[in-house]
Amino acid sequence: MLIRAAILAGLLAAQPSRLDFKLMTSLAYRSFADKADALCPARGLRRLHPADLGGIEEDFMPSMTRREHRRNATLNRGDKGCTDAGVSCPAQNTLAAISHAGLLDAFVGFACASAIWRSKYLSGWATIYRPVPRTR
Repeated sequence: MLIRAAILAGLLAAQPSRLDFKLMTSLAYRSFADKADALCPARGLRRLHPADLGGIEEDFMPSMTRREHRRNATLNRGDKGCTDAGVSCPAQNTLAAISHAGLLDAFVGFACASAIWRSKYLSGWATIYRPVPRTR
């Protein structure tokens, strides 16, 4: 039992590990969550589901300039290093690329302005995502 606890502690201490990505606790996600908590605490973006994060990332991409898009594409690892078929790892890889490209603040603002809610009537407790139109 003590050996299992030591192994689990070692897995949790490693940064970033595949376990971090599965649990949505990577450094990039924590930075995103901290900034989102400061900017729009009522939104609860810290508890965002991986598929919702991926959807917001996809909707954010068209707002980037060509140069930002190329830089993000270069930095984004996609599903490299991901062991399962889930979306938490690729979504966090994309978030890390957005952060390294210097676009995390813009992304947090975009995520705070997006409309995310839960509906128990569609596919169990599925999450519905619809972007909020931006005004200029």
